[in-house]
Parts: sequence; structure tokens; C-alpha cells
Amino acid sequence: GIHFVNQSPVKLVTQGFTDNLKTAGNGKLNLELNIPMQDLDAANYKGLYKISNGTIFANTEAGLPELTKINGMLSFTENSLTAQNVSTEILGGPAQFSLKTGADKIIRVTASGKINDAGIKKLSSNMLTERMQGSADWVGEITINKPLVDVKIQSNLVGMAIDLPAPFTKEASQSMALTLDKKQQSPNIDNITINYADMVSAKLLRTEQAGKLTFERGDIGVNLPAQLPSQAGLAVHGKLEYLNVDDWIYLFNQASMGNNSAPIKITKANVGIKKLDIFGRSINGLKLIAQPNGTGLQMNIESQEVAGDAEWQAAGKEHTSGKIIARLNNLTIPASAQTNDDKNSKQVTKKDIRKLSKGYPALDVTAENFQLGNKKLGSLTLNAFEMNNDWQIQKLIISNPESTLTADGTWHNWTRNPNTNLNFALSINNIGRTLKRFGQPDAVKAGEAEISGQLSWAGSPHEFETTGLNGNFKLDASKGQIVKVQPGVGRLFGLLSLQSLPRRLSLDFKDLFSDGFAFDKISANAKIDNGILRSDDFFMTGPAAEAQIKGETNLKTETQNLKVKVIPHISDSLSLAALAGGPIVGAAAFVAQKILKDPFNKIASSEYVITGTWDNPKEIESKKNESNKPNNNSLIKP
Repeated sequence: GIHFVNQSPVKLVTQGFTDNLKTAGNGKLNLELNIPMQDLDAANYKGLYKISNGTIFANTEAGLPELTKINGMLSFTENSLTAQNVSTEILGGPAQFSLKTGADKIIRVTASGKINDAGIKKLSSNMLTERMQGSADWVGEITINKPLVDVKIQSNLVGMAIDLPAPFTKEASQSMALTLDKKQQSPNIDNITINYADMVSAKLLRTEQAGKLTFERGDIGVNLPAQLPSQAGLAVHGKLEYLNVDDWIYLFNQASMGNNSAPIKITKANVGIKKLDIFGRSINGLKLIAQPNGTGLQMNIESQEVAGDAEWQAAGKEHTSGKIIARLNNLTIPASAQTNDDKNSKQVTKKDIRKLSKGYPALDVTAENFQLGNKKLGSLTLNAFEMNNDWQIQKLIISNPESTLTADGTWHNWTRNPNTNLNFALSINNIGRTLKRFGQPDAVKAGEAEISGQLSWAGSPHEFETTGLNGNFKLDASKGQIVKVQPGVGRLFGLLSLQSLPRRLSLDFKDLFSDGFAFDKISANAKIDNGILRSDDFFMTGPAAEAQIKGETNLKTETQNLKVKVIPHISDSLSLAALAGGPIVGAAAFVAQKILKDPFNKIASSEYVITGTWDNPKEIESKKNESNKPNNNSLIKP
């Protein structure tokens, strides 16, 4: 039938619309032809064509999807083409259409039907269509003024669910107006306008390239109207109250596994997001401007947490997963979201540690002001890159006026036992100010320290948790004072201040420790095994006393079991006190201490076992003290 039309005068009525149609099925033609022999130009005809179970295959040039199960009547004359309520199936759903032509020879088609998710996926399989479920009614208008074809499709999408992350998710019962409007200005140009409720709008321009209409430029507006740009490429602009990047990353990763089609490249993005969640953390008041450069994408970022310039370099031979270069003024990694129950509970639950998806970019990041949670840590330098299933942390430096932390290591992103290993060295010229940066103000005054060692934990670098920590380190500190702090604030520092021990010392020299413990030297080697910290050689000495500590503290339950030996330095104090009785008495007391190798210190030494929690430590005097207790009266007499 189509072949007949294309070889007959009817082709003039269809304006060539049937030229490239591919069809199948059965048809029956009734034709009435009137030819005046004296005036052949006055010939006229009237035809009726009945289609039974017909098919018109998809024709992208004409803007037609595949039509199957076509049943209906098509009537035509030398001046018109008409069809009423022809039934068919479009994209797997039932539909019907009517068409007619007027004196202008323009074919006007009105159609309606129901479309389902299977039919949509058959038409186009991509990230969006794969998330659709259900069916919805639609109505459409098609105007054919060959070679120009205009199409307008509308639906309220009731019955169709769209499983996209917020705010683009849609329940099946929701009514969300969708309009697609394609207008053809000339044979080689058309404009496409898409509106999805008041949420998303798009304007796209296609031009003929190699004999086919191809995307040239366009704009997508999110909660803002789209404006067709003058430059080639796709621009995106908009504003959002909330966006969860983790959900979208997962979605894009899933989509990339089953879709090899090349996406349209975004040439410029200008978006504002009131709150953005990524890796379980929030970024607030984000303004992002991004556009491509010679190697990838150039970005300017402004937010409460991140501010500065960044560049994304596309994957290449050197970096198979791409590279991020960032020069930031401020970088804050917010604390991960926790419920009050999480914060108050000491119960440790086993975390599911697994290999994360591959494709992590290399990092070259510097930040003048780096903040972790509410802790201002100073400047940051980070260089890292992926190698096979490992992620090499080549250089990590966090520096401030009080301390410098340097580290390197490897993230083994394996299927079995994924883990992170770090070598670190921390040089501190003011312990007190450094601890203040880490949220422990007024725990230590002044002091210098060197700490170095190795640490490892299960999972990726950002899954760091003290509860599963392993490793070892060495500590050397000098010239500081562990001050008297309230329980629950200094925690372990409260124990080291020895402020609660003097009330049990035999000689009751509370004045030696009333303001904390001034130290000349602290040294220790410690080992961490699955969140349990142990040291057998912690040694601390100062003008007032020296302390030796052995035992362990549990970072999971925040408890400890420590043996503490305290030796007050009382001999010099007694000798000076004896000078009040005269130089001879003072000299005799001093000589006696040295000859007898400080018997007062040995007699006054005490040993304790410290248990309980960090917030509420319990001190138990060792049984050894009971047998060594001297007579206090004999010691305090001159």
C-alpha cells in the first residue's frame, strides 16, 4: 500500500511523508476513480484503505516510534487524507489516533494512549528510563508539513513511578505534568522544549549534520526556566534545597555498567544547593560554577565548608580514573551525621567493611585552612593516586604554628580484607595549643613532643575508626605541664595529672600536685591491637615526682586497667626545710639523703591500679603499699 502511494498521485497529498516508511501487515483498497475523457486534468478519485494488524516501523527522521497492531480505515481523495480512531499499540501500550488534511495540505494527527515502562525502555535505555515503573496516559498532537514535523506530547504521569534520588523521585499516585514539544523551523533545524512540572525545564536545538538532525546546543534549568544559549554544548543551571551526591554516584555507577552510549557533554554548570550530602557529610550554601577546559573541567566552589578553585582532569594513560587538582582557601570535612543514641551509646557494633567501587581519581589538593569537624588543623597538602587495587597516599602534610603532621601510606581496596595503612610522624612545639586544636583545651600547658609510628584500620581512609585501630607508635615529650582538669573533659589527661592520687599518698603532699603535674620528660612505646592501646614502659618525670605506668586502655569502651607507680621527689624539699634549723642540720639531712640513696622517696612511693571509665576512673591502692607504709609521725619530725 505504501509502495502504491509513493508511485501514485496520492504522494502529492502526503507531501512525501510516506517516502521512507517501512511497513508490514495486510491492507484492502477500495478505489473510485472518475476520469473525464474530454478533460483529464479534472480527474478525481476517492479511496478507502483498510489496514489489518499493520506495522509501521520506527522512523527517527519523521519523529515516529514503532506502531504495531494497526487496525482502522484510511480514506483519501485528490485533496484530502482522513482517518478516524485508528487503533494501534505504541511502545507496548494501547493507543488510537485520528488524522486529517485540509486545503493547506498539512497533515494533523491527534493521538492518545497509555505507555508503560517496558515500552519506554525499548525506545531508549538510559539512567532515567531504567528507573521508571508502571504506566501512564498520554495525549499528543503531530503536525506534518513535509519536510517539517512538529510533535507535542503531554502526560500527568499518574500511574508511573520514577525511582530517582530526592528531589526527583515520584510516587505512582503523584500527578506531575510532563510536556515535550518539538518544533521544526526548517528542514535542517528543530527545537525541543521539555517541562517537568515546575521542577525541570529544557530547551534543545538540533541541526542537520551528515544528513541527520543532531544535538547542537541547549540548556537545562532546575527550578529555574531554561534559556537557549548562544554557544554550542549543554548548559545546566538551577537551585536546589537538598541533594544527596552519594545516591547519585551510586545511580551513575549502576547506569554506566549497562549503558555504553556516549552522554551529551555539559559545557557549563551554574548551580546553587542549600544543603548537599556527600560521603555521609553535609556541605551547606554551595555555589558551583563549572565549565570544560582543555583537559577536563574547571570549577569554582563557594560554600561554608569548601571554597576555592578545582580542576577535574579526564582519565588518561597516567591516571586511569582521572585526577582532581584543587587549590582551596578553606576545606572543612564535616563530622558525619550521628543520632543522639549513637553518641550516647558505648556499645560497639560490627561494621560491614567491603571493597568500594573502583574508579577513584588521583588527588592533588592544597588548602590554606583545613578543618576536620570543628577542629581547625591548619594547612593541608595531599597527593594520592590509584594503582591497580591500591590507592597510594603519596604525601599528606597538615601544618600549623604549633605542629606538623606528615604521613604516607596505602589503601588496599581489595575484595577480601580491604584496609588502610599509614606511616606518620608528628612534630609538636607546643603540646597545649596542639591539643586545643584537637578539642582538648586546658589539658596541657606548653610542652614539646615527637610522635611517630604506623597505624592501620579496616576499610577506606574515610572509614577511620579508633575502635578497630591497629599499629604502634613512640612518644617523646618534654618541658610541659599536665594541668588539673575536670573528670570527663581531659579523660586520660586527668589520670596523668595525678591530681586524685595524692590524697592516698602516705605523706599527703597535696601541694606537689594541686595544679597538675609539671613534667621534664615523658617517653613511651605503645601498641594498638584492635582498638586496645597498651604500653609497658610509659615513664613520666618532673620536679614533683616521677610516674611509671603499665597496662592498657580500651578505645572501644573507653575504659582502662593501668598499674601506676608514683615516686614523689620529697628529699630535696626536706633538706631545704631542714636549713631552717641551721646549716649544720640542713647539710646533715642532705648528706643523709644522698648517702642512703633517697630513702624518703622510696618509702613514700605508692602503687595503684586504675580501672573504670575515662569519665569516672577508679583508683585502688596496691596491696604492696600496705606492707611498705611507714610511720608518718616519724617522717615528719625534724
